[in-house]
Amino acid sequence: MLTVINDTHVGTVRSAGTTPESQLALREHNVQALKALMPESGDMMILGDLFDTYNVPMLDLLNAFKVLSTWLQTSDGTLYLVAGNHDLSKTTSVLSSFQFLAKLLKGMFSKVVVIEDATMTPYGYVIPHLRNQDLFNHELSKVPEVDNLFLHCNYANNFAVQSDQSLNLSREVAEKLPVKNIILAHEHHQRVELNGKVTVIGNQIAMSVSDWLANGDKHFLQITGSTLTKQLAASRLVEFSEVQWDAPVESSAKFIRMVGTASAEQASAVLSAINKYRAASKALVITNGVNVTSDDSSEVFANALQNTQNLSQSFSVLNAVKELLTADEYAVVEKFL
Repeated sequence: MLTVINDTHVGTVRSAGTTPESQLALREHNVQALKALMPESGDMMILGDLFDTYNVPMLDLLNAFKVLSTWLQTSDGTLYLVAGNHDLSKTTSVLSSFQFLAKLLKGMFSKVVVIEDATMTPYGYVIPHLRNQDLFNHELSKVPEVDNLFLHCNYANNFAVQSDQSLNLSREVAEKLPVKNIILAHEHHQRVELNGKVTVIGNQIAMSVSDWLANGDKHFLQITGSTLTKQLAASRLVEFSEVQWDAPVESSAKFIRMVGTASAEQASAVLSAINKYRAASKALVITNGVNVTSDDSSEVFANALQNTQNLSQSFSVLNAVKELLTADEYAVVEKFL
């Protein structure tokens, strides 16, 4: 049996919605959540983005090493480390934190498989993150007939092709691939497409409020043959809450979004209320989702922009802002772009 997790983003340093204390607590929460996801039996695959950047703080690298090396010492399972877009430097001359950790673990343990090129495994074919879409397309054209194909990319997102260090699997290509299951990491919200052929796992460890904006809990996969089974990783009801800014109630959630509506004249009161709540709360991240409106009920630009930044990668922030503003207002914005 293979346990698959992804996009753990160890080493994430969040500034928005945090205090210096909660920033550190968030990083510690990340490592403890990773530790809890390590399986008691069977093999383990981390399907990309173990780390948040190619060069994470040394403390986070050492914590990841401790979690993975402890599991390898106490388990008979094989660890598959797949490179994601956050794991690698943009230049091949720089050794990333992921590559350093992988070399360290591989030198200490025989059952470590590091995947930076397309590779066949006992569980299926794996294509890690590659340098560009052309290389990715070339590797997709060579996929053999297997039960499971593991990828780290977007699905059906044409915007991804234009993005730096992001790859896309189109519906047309997915339909033609000679596999039963396509298992995707990279996107943080889970979904199933093409009548079950495509499974976007979603991430298991929330590191921001936006990770919870899609309804539903977070899951990891367990794979036996061609059978995929979802297992609960984190509960949305437990970890996420929305709190009214003008009638705040205490919440035990780790991720909180302050919501409600306020007039433009109340904008400063909103910020004051959020800062006061953040100072008293033990939550890891508290963000502003309050709609501040002018007299004509149009959203104020700053709040509209923050809200759109919480949406999925396929969402165009500029197009959304353009719809919210008049032509003259958008012309002013364009001068700063």
